[in-house]
Amino acid sequence: MVESEDDIIAAGAEIIWVMEQTAANEPGTADNCYSFLSQLGSTKGWCVGDSQTQPVPYTFDNSPFSTGRGIDMVVRRSTMTIEFVADHGTPAGNDNLTGAEILAAVQAVVANTQP
Repeated sequence: MVESEDDIIAAGAEIIWVMEQTAANEPGTADNCYSFLSQLGSTKGWCVGDSQTQPVPYTFDNSPFSTGRGIDMVVRRSTMTIEFVADHGTPAGNDNLTGAEILAAVQAVVANTQP
């Protein structure tokens, strides 16, 4: 995903990284998120620490989209409608999309076509 940041933004999207928890099972905070992304070489996007989500912490982790895994989501800003969802992580059966595949989903949503 990091390798496609500039292209995703150029396609008309913003990136929001949500850290549910660290690899050491510590609460996901905005600081932990920025630290992790810095290690990956990411320089774009916003960081959300899900343990700090207001008014209810762990809203993302407890959502039906995130059952023990990460999520990739494209939300249309004008309607706040979720237009595309994929999952990633270590459990079997995840989509595990590449940055290029997420970019293609963003481009499809922007073009009002099916991702």
